[in-house]
Amino acid sequence: MKQRRSSALLAGFLSLSVLLAGCSFGGSQTSKVVNKKNGKTETTSLIPATSNKGYQSIKPQANDQMRGYINYGVDNRVDIDQLEGGLVNLSKSVYSPSSYVFQSGQYLSTNDIDHILYRKGQEQNETGRFKGVPGLNPPLGKGNVVTQAQKHPKYLNYVLEQDYLKKQGGKYVLGGVSIAVSLNSVYSDRIMDKNKNINPVEVTLNQSQVKAWGKAVAPKILSRIRQVNGLSQVPILLTLYMTSAPSSLVPGDFYAQTEVSASSSTISSWKNISDHHVLFPSSTASSNYKADLDKFNLFKDDVQKYFPNFVGVVGKGYYHNGNLSDLQLDVNIQFTDETEVTSFANYVASIVNNRFGFARDIPVHIYITSDSTQEALIERTSSSDNAYVSIYEH
Repeated sequence: MKQRRSSALLAGFLSLSVLLAGCSFGGSQTSKVVNKKNGKTETTSLIPATSNKGYQSIKPQANDQMRGYINYGVDNRVDIDQLEGGLVNLSKSVYSPSSYVFQSGQYLSTNDIDHILYRKGQEQNETGRFKGVPGLNPPLGKGNVVTQAQKHPKYLNYVLEQDYLKKQGGKYVLGGVSIAVSLNSVYSDRIMDKNKNINPVEVTLNQSQVKAWGKAVAPKILSRIRQVNGLSQVPILLTLYMTSAPSSLVPGDFYAQTEVSASSSTISSWKNISDHHVLFPSSTASSNYKADLDKFNLFKDDVQKYFPNFVGVVGKGYYHNGNLSDLQLDVNIQFTDETEVTSFANYVASIVNNRFGFARDIPVHIYITSDSTQEALIERTSSSDNAYVSIYEH
C-alpha cells in the first residue's frame, strides 16, 4: 500500500566532501565521500531530486549516531516532520538546490546537543564537580523536583542541524549549515522524585515569553556551534521554531530566522516568519480564520451527507503571510467495502470539482482512511483542472 509522503527529505552520511565518480551533478548516482573523521574515501550514492525545486542528497548511513535522535527531544511526530521539512524549505532561499547537495547534520554530536538542552546546573555530577559546558535550559532550583519542574519549565527541546554541500574544484564541500532551535509551547516531562516514582508534568507556556527567550538564548547557541570542529568558518542559517502541544494534530511554526556569515559569530537582526498551521474545526480557526472555517464546514456537511453517522472530517490548513497556502483534509470512514470506498471517493472528488469553497489555486490533499488504514487519496493542485483520485488495494 502506498504511504503518505514524508514532508522532509532525510539523508545523511559522515563526510566532509563529495567527489563525483565520473559524471556531472545531476547525472550519476554514484559518488565517493571523504570521511571527515578518518580521511578515508568511501563509495556511496547521490540520491537524485524528484524535481528541479528539490535537493539531491547523500545516501543515509545506517549507523549514523544522529538518526532518530530528534525523537528524544520533540514529542509530536507532526512537529518532527515540520521541523525537518520546513527547515529544508527555508534553506532553499539561502542554499539554492541547483548549486547545493543536502546532507543531514554531521557536525553537532548527541553530546553537543545534550549540553545545550541540559538545565543550567544539570551538567554537574553527584559530587558537584563540573563535567561540561553549562546547560541553557532554566535551572530547577531548590526543593521538590516535581514542583520545581512545574515552576521552572524547560524552554528548549532540540537543536536540528542540516548541512548543504557545494561544488568546488570538482568536489562537494560543506558550503553552509542550517540550524533550527526548537522551543516548547507546552512543557511535557516525566520527573523522577526522591522515592524513584515517575511523575508526569505538563505546563502550558506563555508563547510570547518563550519566543523572546528563544531570541535571547540564540547567540549562546550560535557560540556553541562555532566551537564545533568544522563549523567555525561556515555560513549559518539560524531559525527559531515553536512546537505544538504533544497531542496536537497540527504542527507548530517557525517564527524567526537570521543569516550569519562565515566570518561572524554574532546575530545582527532577525527576520520574522509568518507561518501558521491551523486545525479545522478549532477555537483558533473560529477566532482568526472564520471565513475559511465556514468553507470547511460546508465541505464537511456535503461529505457527511453520504453516510452522516459513518464519516468524520478534520482539516489542517497552512497559512503563509496570512494566506492559506495548503489544505489537508482527513476523512475517516467506517466502511471498507471496496465498491463503497470507490463510490465515496468519487463522490468527494465531485464536491471538490463542482462546489468547493476554497480558492482554485490552493493545493488540496484529501486522505480517506478507515481506522488507521488509508483507503484513498484525492489531490488537486493549482495546475490541475480536476481532482485526481487514487484508490488503494489491500
